[in-house]
Amino acid sequence: MKEKAKQHNGFTIVELLIVIVVIAILAAISIVAYNGIQTRTNNTATIQGVAQFVKAYGLYAVDNGDFPTGAGCLGEGYTANRCLAQGGSGFCFSVGGATSTVQNDALKPFLGNKLPTISQQQISCGTTTYVGAYGAYVSSKSLAIFMMLKGDQSCPPMSPNVSTTVKQLQDDMTFCRYNLVLT
Repeated sequence: MKEKAKQHNGFTIVELLIVIVVIAILAAISIVAYNGIQTRTNNTATIQGVAQFVKAYGLYAVDNGDFPTGAGCLGEGYTANRCLAQGGSGFCFSVGGATSTVQNDALKPFLGNKLPTISQQQISCGTTTYVGAYGAYVSSKSLAIFMMLKGDQSCPPMSPNVSTTVKQLQDDMTFCRYNLVLT
């Protein structure tokens, strides 16, 4: 009498492992792509916000003959009211900038009474974390704006009258300084 071969329904362990590995690879690719898109979006928000502040500073200076005094974070919504600040040692600037209500309030009329969005993405330099952008009155008719971008970026030009100083801090961060001078 012939014995019937048993039929197995389902997948073998090897087939299941192959499917799991393929799903894991696809998930890893998706996460890397998402993080890259998120970084570009945050960098773009910071660049556009700083560009709006540069225009507002220019309009303020035309009306008042100088830039608003003081220094501090550009925009609002910073955690613990702190952003990157000038100072510190080497290329890692010290954290300590507080939101400048003087500058932000002075510029609001030139920004449609609404401050631009500056990304709050966290960028590391050594053991310090930075966010946002910072504006500082340097001297009569001179102002500096600082921003950090995640990744190896070029600092985009803001306008023909604004000079740019760029310092690459680390492979994961680009530091941009914009100098605004009235002539």
